[in-house]
Formats: sequence, structure tokens, C-alpha cells
Amino acid sequence: MPDFSVLMSDPELWSYWGFEPWASNAMKGVHRRVTIVKDGLLGEVCRYFADDCIVWIHAGEADMRHVLENGKPEVDLMTQRYLFVVGPAVVFRKIRSFYMGFRGYLEVHTYTVHGVYDKRIRDLAQLVDRAWDLASARTKEEVVETQGSLETA
Repeated sequence: MPDFSVLMSDPELWSYWGFEPWASNAMKGVHRRVTIVKDGLLGEVCRYFADDCIVWIHAGEADMRHVLENGKPEVDLMTQRYLFVVGPAVVFRKIRSFYMGFRGYLEVHTYTVHGVYDKRIRDLAQLVDRAWDLASARTKEEVVETQGSLETA
């Protein structure tokens, strides 16, 4: 599997977007919990959560199946989305409902950097693309600085 750990080169960027470092078994990436509040005329009607995980170090389809098979519903957690960053030509998208959707959903998607994405993961795919662009630009700057310091020595 390609190594996309360069995406973690700027943890402050992920923190700005509300993510924290995350690891489970051999998988590594970032995680966030989003709170959704529905208000009405008389105040708050309901409150529920959505979990997002972006995973860039993983064992491929085996880890994707592991997440699908071992995911469990949680109280007030409506959606658990896992986005596995993969190389080209790997397509995997599965959605599992807990108790016909009454206890929430677990979604597993794959995404190739700067690739085509499903509308369900548009927000996460755009964050991955932006983090990749920033990490690539930083890497290019470091290479230029290194080459410049070697030429002056």
C-alpha cells in the first residue's frame, strides 16, 4: 500500500479543521466528532453526532472489512464515516445500517488524492486534497532549501 502519512505532516492544519490524531490496530489517521443540533421555535429539538475518520495508513481491503464487521452503534451517533486514502484503481464503498437505520449508519469509502469522489464524502475528500497540496508544497520548499544550502557549501 502507498504511504500517505505525509498528510499528517501538519497536525495544526487537521486540528484547525476539528480533527485529532487517531489510531486503531495498524490503522492511523485523524478523527473528529461533529455535533448536529436541530432547533425549533421552542428551542432544541434534538442533538446527535457524526464521526469522521480519515485513514491513510492501513492494510487495504482487510482493514476496510474489519471496520465494517466490527463497527457498533453508539447512543446518539447517527453516522460513522471512514475514508480510506488509497492509490488509484481501488474502489470500495459500503454502507451498513444498524437496526434499519434507527441506530445509525457506518460508511466505508475509499478515495484517491485528487480523484473522483462520491457526494457523501465531498467534504472529507476536499480536506484530503487540500492537506495533500499543502504537504506537497512544503516538501518542494524543503528540497529547494536543501539544494540551495548544498550549493553554497
